[in-house]
Amino acid sequence: MSFDTLMPLFLSTPVSKEPSSLPFGMRGGFALSAQTIGLMLSLQGLYSMLAQVFLFPFAVRRLGNLKTFRCVVIIWPLLYFLTPYMVLLPERYRWTGIYACLLWRVTAQVLAYPSNAILLTNSAPSMLVLGVINGVAGSTASLMRAFGPTISGLIYSSGLKMGCTGLAFWICGLVAVFGAVESIWMGEGGGRLEEDLEQVEANEEDELINPLTVDAALLAAGRRGNNCIKTSPQLKILEPISAE
Repeated sequence: MSFDTLMPLFLSTPVSKEPSSLPFGMRGGFALSAQTIGLMLSLQGLYSMLAQVFLFPFAVRRLGNLKTFRCVVIIWPLLYFLTPYMVLLPERYRWTGIYACLLWRVTAQVLAYPSNAILLTNSAPSMLVLGVINGVAGSTASLMRAFGPTISGLIYSSGLKMGCTGLAFWICGLVAVFGAVESIWMGEGGGRLEEDLEQVEANEEDELINPLTVDAALLAAGRRGNNCIKTSPQLKILEPISAE
């Protein structure tokens, strides 16, 4: 979320007249127009749609949800740390670096978000609390969408005043490192929801009445009633009276 805010700011920042210096004295941006940035974001959205359909299912089939999520989260901090250094690229390689960063970001997002949603669903101990878990997760994500761009934007402005364009990127990278370390201890759910669903289906099947069983029971009851009529003396006496 913060990267989506920082990248357009970084691309639109004017080129610095002062040279950048290693390791942390990155200055200025690329001075791209709003029209150019909008076109790049449109191409990014098109690639995201295609990757969601083709790349994510392939990755999950090969690695599984947990490994896919963990690989993306571990690699993601490098994107934050390396992006500000694109200003050091020669002029002819800058567009290649920009598109490489955007491709990296979209690919990571496409692989991470669905995997996170699946892992969250599988971690629910019961279908009864699944709605609560998804509600809390959605509320937390909305809170981060509200404060993440605001805070990262303020840090980026402070970095420009200090002559350090990459300050906001590097701070977000440190936060991403904590998330990567935390993912090492994550575990994938044991399919509790699938077990609950199977149990519900089994109970429903037990509660259903088999039509063949009902027909057999009615037929047996009818035969038993006929035998009672034939063997009962009282019913035999009443038979001629009812006939008259």
